[in-house]
Amino acid sequence: MDSIRLTGIRAEATHGVLDFEHVEPQPFIVDATMFLDLSEAGRTDDLTATVDYGQIAQRIVNVIEGEHVDLIERLAAKIADSILLSHRIRRVIVTVHKPNAPITVPFDDVSVTIERASDGGDEPSEASLTAASSTAVPHASDTSDREPATPKVHSAVIAMGGNLGDVEQTLRAAVVAIDGIPGNQLTGISPLYRTAAWGMEPGTPDFLNAVIQVSTTLDKETLLSSLQTIESAHGRSHEVHWGSRPLDLDIVDYDGEISADPHLTLPHPRAWQRAFVLAPWADLDPEARLTGAHGGRIADLLEQTPDHDAVHKVSDGWILGGSVAEA
Repeated sequence: MDSIRLTGIRAEATHGVLDFEHVEPQPFIVDATMFLDLSEAGRTDDLTATVDYGQIAQRIVNVIEGEHVDLIERLAAKIADSILLSHRIRRVIVTVHKPNAPITVPFDDVSVTIERASDGGDEPSEASLTAASSTAVPHASDTSDREPATPKVHSAVIAMGGNLGDVEQTLRAAVVAIDGIPGNQLTGISPLYRTAAWGMEPGTPDFLNAVIQVSTTLDKETLLSSLQTIESAHGRSHEVHWGSRPLDLDIVDYDGEISADPHLTLPHPRAWQRAFVLAPWADLDPEARLTGAHGGRIADLLEQTPDHDAVHKVSDGWILGGSVAEA
């Protein structure tokens, strides 16, 4: 397997267990070795046949500068997950250095190294090896051929948005990443809409919004975790709830479930009053319905939102590339 290696990616952040580490930034340095097949790139000299290591480096910085974690083990895992969003990368080795760690004896460095593989990678993960070693051997009498259990397929509606950076390209990259998650299959993509940054400081960039439909074998918690990994890879911090952001991914509906779980409330508790969610959703599926106390036909709910005239369609074919003209 071929490899690309990035070393010395550096950023400052407030990761650590101790109280002062939560407020005083310190440097973190990351090395990453990515394993992939570079034979096509070698033959064609085509950038699309490899990975953009500049983009990977930015993902690493985004994760370092993102949400606080206590352990560099967790930071390394989040960085590995963000790198494996690139479908060409089969396996990655990530080392996180914390040169200013609060250690009371002289030292040069402290680091953690982890190795992770995509589901299609050549190396089985530690979790899969553990599961395999603990699988019971069937009794001799249990020789009947059994059909493998068919995973249940769920339907999810995901709202997408952002207003920082090249949002259109970020949304396209997010769609590709969501569709590339094992167990997911994209079934619908709405047109792209532009929405003014309501309730924010004057001059705040407009938001671009879209809605996608996904068939998935993932449970809702795993799907949410996957979406948060994609957000982190693009620089989203969940410490900011109402401000500008490069990417926001929300599960709006999952099998029509109704749940008051604060970690993942279903349907999304504010979807019924958000024109920037309802407009693209109604465009994608005019007969769609929202469940719950504020439920109803999406198109009807849209008409009841006070700002439905402030959301404007800007592109039907945005997912295919090109630039969205100013509305």
